[in-house]
Amino acid sequence: MIRIKGAGILIKGVEIDNKLAKGGGKLFDLPLIKPITLKQAEAAQRRLSSNHLMMAEVELKIRKLASGYKGEKTLHYFLRLLPEKNYHIFHGLRLPARDSFFQMDAHLLSPKLIILLESKNYSGTLTIEKQQLTQEINNTKVVYDNPISQVNRHKILLQYFFLKYQIPPIPIETVVVFTNSSSEIKIANGYHEAEKKICKASNLLKKIDEIEKYYSKDKVDQKTIGKIKRLLLSKHTPFRSDFLKTLGIDRTDILPGVRCSDCWFIPMNYKKNKWICPVCQKISKEGSLEAINDYFLLINTSITNSELREFLQLPTRRASSYQLELLNLPSTGTKKGRVYHQPKDFL
Repeated sequence: MIRIKGAGILIKGVEIDNKLAKGGGKLFDLPLIKPITLKQAEAAQRRLSSNHLMMAEVELKIRKLASGYKGEKTLHYFLRLLPEKNYHIFHGLRLPARDSFFQMDAHLLSPKLIILLESKNYSGTLTIEKQQLTQEINNTKVVYDNPISQVNRHKILLQYFFLKYQIPPIPIETVVVFTNSSSEIKIANGYHEAEKKICKASNLLKKIDEIEKYYSKDKVDQKTIGKIKRLLLSKHTPFRSDFLKTLGIDRTDILPGVRCSDCWFIPMNYKKNKWICPVCQKISKEGSLEAINDYFLLINTSITNSELREFLQLPTRRASSYQLELLNLPSTGTKKGRVYHQPKDFL
């Protein structure tokens, strides 16, 4: 076995906001954002009663999704250290493949080559063999698909994608990045592909530098790079599931109303354009922001005046109209037929 020691840099509490995601410039063509599925799970946790039958499943989903997102933030931390001029970077790029999609954790584009990165935030002792990855932690053993096979599959699908849209051939390299600095990685004897394609996040910049040495000449010009960028962004389709249906949660189980930001009680009372918590007396003027965002995440991406009034538990149509005015949502239709839509990057 070949062992990769866990002596890398540990990134704690790295919060990636939009400014950080852009790296202070134009390095990130598709910035890192919190996955919609994680936002949905967090909204469900806020909106289900604590003793709901599916609460444990929701909390388990949050832990798994949050762990993956933490790994992507660690990956992002090191990618933003690359020189701006070297690469165009796309986080979470999800492209069509026949009647399905494939999603890459990070896609690095340059005139010389493309590098696809797959991040894994597993802890414990990880043994990589050709057919599988085995995780041993706390006296338990879990078997996963080999992540090298996964990222290689993405490479093949990306080549098919480029062929379909007549993009000139460009070399594609693949790397699996383990982002948990405390994990120990063991590679099966003779598994040379894994020795070449696996690294810890702290060694990512060195790995990219090693790959670049094999590609000294440009394969495509800047005009083609621009064409590829526009194509990737136009075909990017973020994943969004019907979260409640997936977990078998009935829509009527979702608690309506505005949640108190101090004691978390639902619902707050509405009086004179303010929200008042009947438990701790917290007063808020913007309580509807989180509530409407939860509605968009869990129930529907559009809402009418009457639906808003019902979900926020407002006393009058005039009160719901006032809240819609404050939210300033994009809309279609007129008068009583007006429908309000979830804006891009809401909250």
